[in-house]
Amino acid sequence: MFRPMNPRVSPRFQRLVLRLLFGTGILLWSLTGDAVAFARYVAFLAISFGIWAILIFVLERGREGPESPLFIYSDIVFAGILVALTGRIDSEFHLLLYFIIAMRAPYTSWFQALTIPGVCTLIYLPAVGSDAVKDHWFALIFRIGLLWFLPVLLRFIGIRSIKERERAERLSGELAKTHDEVRRYAAALEKANVEKERQLEAITVLHQFVMEMRAFDDDEGVYRTVFTFAHRVSEAPWIFLIHSKGPGKEEALHRSWGDPPTSLADWVRRQVTGDTGSHDGIRLQEEIKGVGDIVFRSFRCEKDQGPFLAMYLAFPPGHSDLLEGQIEVLSALMDAFELEMEVLRLRQGLKEANRDLTESNRHLTRLHELQYELSHASLVNGDISKVIHGIQEIMANELFELDRLNLFLPDQEAQMLECMTSVGIEDYPVEKIRIPLDHRGGAISKAYREGKKIFFDGQDKVPVDLRLAHPYSEIQAIRSRIFVIVPLLDYRGQVLGVIGADRKHTHLPIPDSTVTMLEFFARHVAMVLSCQRVREGA
Repeated sequence: MFRPMNPRVSPRFQRLVLRLLFGTGILLWSLTGDAVAFARYVAFLAISFGIWAILIFVLERGREGPESPLFIYSDIVFAGILVALTGRIDSEFHLLLYFIIAMRAPYTSWFQALTIPGVCTLIYLPAVGSDAVKDHWFALIFRIGLLWFLPVLLRFIGIRSIKERERAERLSGELAKTHDEVRRYAAALEKANVEKERQLEAITVLHQFVMEMRAFDDDEGVYRTVFTFAHRVSEAPWIFLIHSKGPGKEEALHRSWGDPPTSLADWVRRQVTGDTGSHDGIRLQEEIKGVGDIVFRSFRCEKDQGPFLAMYLAFPPGHSDLLEGQIEVLSALMDAFELEMEVLRLRQGLKEANRDLTESNRHLTRLHELQYELSHASLVNGDISKVIHGIQEIMANELFELDRLNLFLPDQEAQMLECMTSVGIEDYPVEKIRIPLDHRGGAISKAYREGKKIFFDGQDKVPVDLRLAHPYSEIQAIRSRIFVIVPLLDYRGQVLGVIGADRKHTHLPIPDSTVTMLEFFARHVAMVLSCQRVREGA
């Protein structure tokens, strides 16, 4: 098959052009003054070959694939006849055979590489005649040797070219794969950077929110702060806050932001009265009279016989809804809001009761300092265990007069609870305080599994389900008859660990105020641990 001269021209047409050029050249040669006696036959042969070339072009029409061997052999026969008519052994047209061989390179198989020079030899020997064998045997052998040497050499070159082409294609494919991998890696890196920036921005918003809330000693100042930050995060046009200091929802305090329509506020009041439980970011859609279809997002914090907090965000038609990241930040805001309102409630209760006012103020001030120290450590330092241990010492020895205060977190396999920091265990190794998460872990494991506070005042025998099983009952650092276990709950209600406090040595009952403050401390530690995990994940 001829090598394509132009990718835009079909090989069939290229072969037609070459054959016509050969025939025309030979015809012109036969018309020169130096032509031999057989010039008429040569001219006739050239014209016949031109007609044959056109006939081949027509016969190959619609045929795909390489050139038929019959047409290749016809070119060789034409060259042999031309040699016979133009001087036999002295004819220079034997070079045409080399050209025919070269134009078929590279050969697709060894069979073709050997068949074509074989046919050329069979045609060339009769064309030069028997006398040439005797008188010009060396030239004849040399020419026939070239007929065989040329296709074999071109076959080796073709094999190497094919291998190089395959290698180039393979390298090109590998390069394309590498380029795709780099592009995917760059896209993933860009996505990770965007996520990291979003999480860092969320941590910054939470930190600023907590810091600003602590600047107020009244509920209204906290409400204004909640409205400001909730709108900053969500861009909701209407925001509602519902806060009750007792279990009754009907007597809850209602606040709104954005001057919402009366019908919208009435719907929120009815919804709060009939809804129960705690949830974050629940989507509700309701048609409000005079307003249209409104999308609500509700965030609620409710405990049995305790305070009730709820925030409703209202989005009118055409307004964008919340994203997942915004829901997480708003949920964390509600947790911080709940904690701050509880702090305010405790402070106000202490003032109203007028019991140990000076000491109570000192406690609260110290707690704020501890909160700030813990929050600052979670945002600045990687390891907060030393800060938590220092705060535990202050809470156990200075504030609440607890004998022992321990922080338990699950191990990586979530099979055991490990004591991370401890106060009051004297020389007992902290690393040996490990209990299983199943029933053998007693009250500590049960508080973690159920996510509920467990309090025992020591008035009776410790229930079986709160006792440590052997050999864990031999760990003196955590055995006591007067204790309280408080779970660490994040904003999703997931248990991160537990805090255990007891009065092993003094045998004095733990007052309710101390239990409440331990719950507050546990929530704040859980919030800090959640923020730390978000930062580590970023």
